[in-house]
Amino acid sequence: MSAKKIKNSKLTIDDIAKLAGVSKATVSYVINDKPGVSQELRCKIKKIIEDCNYVPNSAARGLAGEKTHFIGLVIPDVSDMFYANIIRGVEKTSNKYNYLLNLYTTHGEEEKEQRVIKLINSNMVDGLIIMAYYIKDNFIDFLKNEGIPFVFIDYPTKDEEIYSVVVDNESGAFEATEYLISLGHQKIAFLEGHEAAWDSRARFMGFLKALTANSIEFNPLLVEKGNFTREGGYKATKKLLEKGEEFTAIFASNDQMAIGAVRAIKEKGLKIPDNISIIGFDNIEASSIIDPPLTTVMQPIYEIGKKATEILIRLINEEKIEQKKFMLKTKLIKRNSCKALN
Repeated sequence: MSAKKIKNSKLTIDDIAKLAGVSKATVSYVINDKPGVSQELRCKIKKIIEDCNYVPNSAARGLAGEKTHFIGLVIPDVSDMFYANIIRGVEKTSNKYNYLLNLYTTHGEEEKEQRVIKLINSNMVDGLIIMAYYIKDNFIDFLKNEGIPFVFIDYPTKDEEIYSVVVDNESGAFEATEYLISLGHQKIAFLEGHEAAWDSRARFMGFLKALTANSIEFNPLLVEKGNFTREGGYKATKKLLEKGEEFTAIFASNDQMAIGAVRAIKEKGLKIPDNISIIGFDNIEASSIIDPPLTTVMQPIYEIGKKATEILIRLINEEKIEQKKFMLKTKLIKRNSCKALN
């Protein structure tokens, strides 16, 4: 291979190494102006780089032990506004500290989550922020062994050495359910999220605790899975309506499912909140502009991404952080989708 043949093509560090007859690590040492390479060889590699108009990437810097100044974010989805706001919080905070964002989506699939994590290494990113459903001990052990700093979002790990940012989902769900009960509702349906999602389980626990605290018997027939999607919420609500089981309110464990439920209720010829009250969780932008505006539980979505990024950058800089688990609070936002029973 000659410089002339590959000039103006998309070069890699492998190409430069082959042209110079050296290892990739040697090329990266020259790129990063590290010692350990003879002056003659250094000049040869620099001339090849100059002749080929090669622009070093983050991998080249990583091979020499330099920071890549990239942060990786592993996330289930990018189409949902909840995740979009997490991304905004991570990206804006990363940029503030002169880091760029590498985004990896898994679509909530266990195999893809494992594959994505195993593909990422220190040559690609300086640290990882992870939102995943299927987190197991071997998953965590792999991350530890890789030596890349990482922070979990919405996963309250039992490992006291793991850093995480979580929301008090159980408390938020308890408050939402208590609000419906204060309006006179006792027959309350519940729309569950992804079956493997910790936050969905926590919200369900808050729902159950509120029923118990108010001496209301739990009816398992009033629970349907909506998988945290708008379409899932629509189908789950249709199932509830087709059962013929009486209910006066729905608590959807995220806003997307609540919006889907609104559609199903309207298609049935029923009115919100006159016939059925509905409450969601997240306070995404769409919750305030649908008809009627949705009562929901606000979680500080942008702040979650921001906090996780601040922690990660401190870990990358090898700062000591005593607190490992950071829990953020929720707030009930009352709008027009809930009504007191007469």
